[in-house]
Amino acid sequence: MDNIQDTRRQLRIAIIAISIIVVCGVIGFHIIEKLSWLDALWLTIITIATVGYGDIYARTPIGRAFTIFLLIFGLGTFAYAAQAAVTFFLSPEMRFSQQIRKAGKKINSLRGHYIICGAGELVDNTIDYLLLRVAMRREHEAEMHATTIKSNLRRFLGGTKYTHWLRRFLFKLILLASRLFKRPETLLDAIVVVTQKSAYARHLRENGVLVVEADPTSDQALRDAGIDHAQAAMVMLESDTESLMAVLTARSRNTDIYITAATLEEELSQKMVRVGANNVIAPFEVAAQFLANATLRPAVNDFFNDIMFDQKSGGFIVQIYLGEDSPWIGRRLLQLDLRGRFTAGVIGIRLEDGNYLYAPDENYILKEAEVVLIVTPVIYIALLQQDARRGDASTTQTAPTWQRLPTPPRPKVNQKQYSLMEAEASIREMSEHFVICGAGSVIRNVTDKIDPERPFVILTYAQDLASDLLKRGFRVIHGDPAHEATLRKAGVERALALMVSIEEDADSIVTILNARSMSKRLLITATANTDVMIPKLRRAGADRVVSPFRVAAQFVLLATTRPAVSDFLQYVLYNYQTGLETNELYMQEDSPWIGKSIEELLLERIFRAGVLGIRQPESKYIYAPPGSHIIQPNEILIVVNPITLGDELRSIAHGSTNKRPKTLRREDVLKTGLWV
Repeated sequence: MDNIQDTRRQLRIAIIAISIIVVCGVIGFHIIEKLSWLDALWLTIITIATVGYGDIYARTPIGRAFTIFLLIFGLGTFAYAAQAAVTFFLSPEMRFSQQIRKAGKKINSLRGHYIICGAGELVDNTIDYLLLRVAMRREHEAEMHATTIKSNLRRFLGGTKYTHWLRRFLFKLILLASRLFKRPETLLDAIVVVTQKSAYARHLRENGVLVVEADPTSDQALRDAGIDHAQAAMVMLESDTESLMAVLTARSRNTDIYITAATLEEELSQKMVRVGANNVIAPFEVAAQFLANATLRPAVNDFFNDIMFDQKSGGFIVQIYLGEDSPWIGRRLLQLDLRGRFTAGVIGIRLEDGNYLYAPDENYILKEAEVVLIVTPVIYIALLQQDARRGDASTTQTAPTWQRLPTPPRPKVNQKQYSLMEAEASIREMSEHFVICGAGSVIRNVTDKIDPERPFVILTYAQDLASDLLKRGFRVIHGDPAHEATLRKAGVERALALMVSIEEDADSIVTILNARSMSKRLLITATANTDVMIPKLRRAGADRVVSPFRVAAQFVLLATTRPAVSDFLQYVLYNYQTGLETNELYMQEDSPWIGKSIEELLLERIFRAGVLGIRQPESKYIYAPPGSHIIQPNEILIVVNPITLGDELRSIAHGSTNKRPKTLRREDVLKTGLWV
């Protein structure tokens, strides 16, 4: 910005100098040549401009000498002014200022948009994921647009070889015209970022993101971002106290806005809610949930990850609100023929009272104010949304939301407690168990949510964590997980899966290398402290790597833009309050369910369970499978069921053995056979 200030100063000096020269010229010619004021001004201007019409000129020797000096000083000053003007108008700073003005005008025109407040790793990951999502969405829309143009040209011109060259020419012409005159709108066009960091703001502008460069806690900054007309705000500042201020300011400006806040200290969640946040997300808590799910239920983890975050997958979940004018109201799901028209399936419905119906029956009759959760290919999302509302509806109605109250975890306690010696003795008798390795926020969040009576072994180097978990009845090994002997004490070579969350990067890599050398069949999940560590941990042998801030960023965006989807995940994944969990049931060769249809199993009647999806042997998913689907060998059923009935359901479904398919491991680690 110093350069543009210097250029402005040069322009001001040049303008003042030109003004002085013109005034001196007029006075000089008036006195020396005895010209009128108008003629003196005319002669001064044509002299400085080097036009020289010849109608008026200096006739005296003194007048001519004066003209020479006027010409020299005038040309020099004009050259100086021209250089300053060119520098000013063509400078990057000027383009930057124009960008800011254009962005300001666009922000003022936005309605129902989203505001992101903050900077740092969490915001970086949110924007990166958003840019990736937008790029993929545009790619899908371009493919769909090209296919439509080709089919229309073939219909009007025929498909003969004689019209091939004409179709090809018109296709390129129409495609070029559509790109020039119509730019498809995406979620990126409805995002405004408020940040104080100049370098970060410039980086976002270069990527086409609307930015307000100001303090996110200030009232003026949020007004500049259009807080009065925004639909939702995401507050992700690097300081929790600043986040509190930003939430308070946003709520005071707009009482109806939906606010999602991220907090590094989980104790502040209640305070965030008190000052106005609708939803509070703790990055390490979310990462712990995803890490635990990737370890204990990898197929379930892949299923939800595919439909919520991966647009390259076969299906993407959308929420469809049934407003009062929706043509879907009063119709059965079967009558809508969503699978036939949009390759779509319904996995859940948010009822009017806020509760959820999972895996609804095809005869369910839809009602007003319900939110239908549908999995469909990305290319059908816009068509599906249009089908759910009347053709004359110009705006999309949004579903009402409720205040989410953070619920502190109630860790389970085992009546039987172990000493370190007793724990080691018990572990020596265990197999097919789960080893949780490390310390820190992620591990503490994981252990808060699991049952110590289950086959878990905690391996930690933190004395205080070891003591706390022993009191809760966990089997604990206290030692350095990077040592092979310590891993053997935890029974890693007999374990089903290993979860690694260690603060030191080198120790994480060594632990995974040692564990992989001890067991090729072991499923290993790990947390990466930085994005640089993700490929390193995978090369060391980890099957799945979770980045806490990357996962949290995806979840913040999900909770803000698709709150009904986010709530559904929390409702069914593993929730002690609702009493529900999402299970993965392995259809091995001796499973009694093979060859039967889903409706024949009577899962809803006997177990109050429903099938959300089926993972096929080639790792592809069937989303919301119909009741007529015949279960095949080596499939994995993704089932929501009451927690209390989970063990019984697994024992019936799995047959005489309990194995995991090797396809849940990385393909390059273990390639032979299907089950382990």
